[in-house]
Amino acid sequence: MTAVAAPPAAPAAAPAALDPFFAAVRSANPFTENRVSAAGGAADVPAIHRAAFDRLTALAADARTSRVGLGAVLWGEAGVGKSHLLGRLARWADAGNALCIALHNLQADPDHLPRSLLRAVVSILTLGRARRFYGTPLFALARAALREAVQPHIHRGYTFEQLRPAWISFVDRLAAEHASRPALIDRNTFATLFRFFRSAYEAREKPDDGVAALAVRWLSGDWLDADEARRLALPPGPGRDAPAGLADNQQIKLVLVALARLARSLGRPLLLCFDQVDNLDEAQAAALARFLEALLDSAANLLVVAAGVQATLLHWREQKVFQDSAWDRLAQFQVRLHRIGPAEGRQLIAARLDAFLGPFADLEPVRRRREQDPLFPLGEGWYAAALRDRVDVRPRDVLTWAREGWRRQQEALDRHGGPAWLDGWPGEVSPVGHGEAVQQLDDDRLRQAIDERVAQKIREHVQQRLAQPEALPPDAFNLLGLVHALLQQCAAAGGPVRAAQRVLPPRSGRPSPYHLLVRTCPADGREVSTGLLFLATADARSTTGFLRRLAQDRHPPDRVLLVTDQRRPAALGSKGQEYLNRLRRRDPDRFREVELTFEQYVALEALQAVAGQARSGELEVEVAPGQARPLTEAEVIASHRRQGRYAALPPLREVLGG
Repeated sequence: MTAVAAPPAAPAAAPAALDPFFAAVRSANPFTENRVSAAGGAADVPAIHRAAFDRLTALAADARTSRVGLGAVLWGEAGVGKSHLLGRLARWADAGNALCIALHNLQADPDHLPRSLLRAVVSILTLGRARRFYGTPLFALARAALREAVQPHIHRGYTFEQLRPAWISFVDRLAAEHASRPALIDRNTFATLFRFFRSAYEAREKPDDGVAALAVRWLSGDWLDADEARRLALPPGPGRDAPAGLADNQQIKLVLVALARLARSLGRPLLLCFDQVDNLDEAQAAALARFLEALLDSAANLLVVAAGVQATLLHWREQKVFQDSAWDRLAQFQVRLHRIGPAEGRQLIAARLDAFLGPFADLEPVRRRREQDPLFPLGEGWYAAALRDRVDVRPRDVLTWAREGWRRQQEALDRHGGPAWLDGWPGEVSPVGHGEAVQQLDDDRLRQAIDERVAQKIREHVQQRLAQPEALPPDAFNLLGLVHALLQQCAAAGGPVRAAQRVLPPRSGRPSPYHLLVRTCPADGREVSTGLLFLATADARSTTGFLRRLAQDRHPPDRVLLVTDQRRPAALGSKGQEYLNRLRRRDPDRFREVELTFEQYVALEALQAVAGQARSGELEVEVAPGQARPLTEAEVIASHRRQGRYAALPPLREVLGG
């Protein structure tokens, strides 16, 4: 590369004052993460993809002012910045412009996907709380609608007995607005939202009556027993003492329609953003598209954004995974992200450097170097050589090259020591991967690089979920789909799993006691069958029915696993406890209870999420300094098995260990 003259040496500073700076450069690389989640993340550069961002915000405004449901596909090649743009959209929404629900990695089977979607939406709107809902986004939505209901006579001193008629009149007006389709305004949903608001409001100063928690369960798609339903004044289900709940996708849709209408009362559009929608399998993608089509046809004030790799989504379109009508609604607007130019790439590098070097801005030697070269410690000369002869680049590639450039500076720092490195900077460090001969990794080092890359992405996913636990609520069917997918990966990897089969409900007759049936062949060569039942419900009647079928199964598998979520233990009545005790009296090798902590649930999900990223082409590994290639799903699965990740987590551990 062209030699770059070293700038005048910066004035000396006390070595001790510079020690934290040198330690930070040695220990951290601000370019390690080259992908940003929709929940936020690394420094943003508003100039990058500005036109696409402006298009999405304009669509959100159109959904609100035009009172319609709009669908948009955000697509482009892998690594072009889709997740980064969704993160910017979420921050724009959080500034008071919209109500944004970011959804990722739904794992329920196609039949239960809409219910899992609703459960995630309500969990996010209630911040994952089981009580004390005052101050949550759902409370703010209900309060805004109530204020609209009593306009123009808003004043303090209303009693809830006075507010109830105003609310009923408000719902009547909404039904009149949909005179041709009045069924889109579900009165049970709006009545439940009113009772939720009253209970949550009064719980500020009075003992919590629990009605708000019941309302949240019902709005989430859970079932309530007859006594609980009566407390919400919900109509009884069919039959005596039958549970009450959202019976089908139509009723699930109407809850989302109501939430979008309440967001309009708040003066904001509702955004449902699906990041990496191509992580779904084809059956899940088809089911989600059908449901979103119906939702967009029914809801006003709603923008649905589905982000994914363009090649995958186009392939699904050509193969009719998406029905024509569903595609036309979901991709009504197509927002494509292109590669960026060298100048934008430079801004991306500078933003990361600004964030990293901010704590050291008062150190005179660091300040002087940055004044002389804004890209210190990478350098303008490094960047000019790194992008030599390039018209456009992927943001991910820019960050990959910067990560390698930073690593070389770390080596120079270790080689020369802090003061000498700073005095002699920029030295002879040059970019790689641009016409130079580079050494490819051999097989052993490649496997090591894959294992490290997969482990890094697992850590990133876990950190994201732990930072926003409400986005992964207790959900038996989501957990079932997740475990099923992971066991199928185990089978594909050639491990002890021979088959993992979902047990579908029969058209008529007695349902199976199990959700999953797995056949394994351990080292001793004897085939073992395992039945898994997943429970995460506060409905004691439902729990009793499941446990009764388990206890009365005359031909059980070799082993039975009862899998529950620690955040929502299965509710037990007296009969349910009796059946559970009967099961517990079995040999521990034949019946086992597996209660997952949230951390274990997240760790399981991370394994599947990283495999999904590879399947969609979004996961890459460096095969040489500064050069990356996509990882395949098979390579990720092989890494999981090689590192013992499947066998380390329940309930996979119990299945594989048999």
